[in-house]
Amino acid sequence: MKSKEFEVIFTQEDVRQFVQLIGDQNVIYQCPERVQDDHFEKIPLPPTMPMIAYKWLKIPWELQQPIIHRKQKSTQHQRMYTDEIYRAIVEVTEPFQRQNFTFIKQTLYLYNDEGQLCFEGESDLILEDLT
Repeated sequence: MKSKEFEVIFTQEDVRQFVQLIGDQNVIYQCPERVQDDHFEKIPLPPTMPMIAYKWLKIPWELQQPIIHRKQKSTQHQRMYTDEIYRAIVEVTEPFQRQNFTFIKQTLYLYNDEGQLCFEGESDLILEDLT
């Protein structure tokens, strides 16, 4: 199963909240003046931050509770920045049944405006049913 495409934009405020939540003290995420000192055009996103895109996406399938989050893997293919438009797609692959549970891999893909894959976030989930 694959979702439709969604546009996602990460703001400076999103980055500020994220780094505060995870306790990242790197000033590049908190001080726009440091961005140019470090040769960036805009504030870069912390490598795992794109996973928060899920909070803005409306996925066309429903995962029944309870959901067990087994493991997660994030791969940053291209540096990502604030205030840029990214296209997000979520895909469910590799479903299989074991006893009364369904095991799935749910992957978030984020592409830049040139269609290049920037981020891939895989979540291995266990649930009782997938509808």
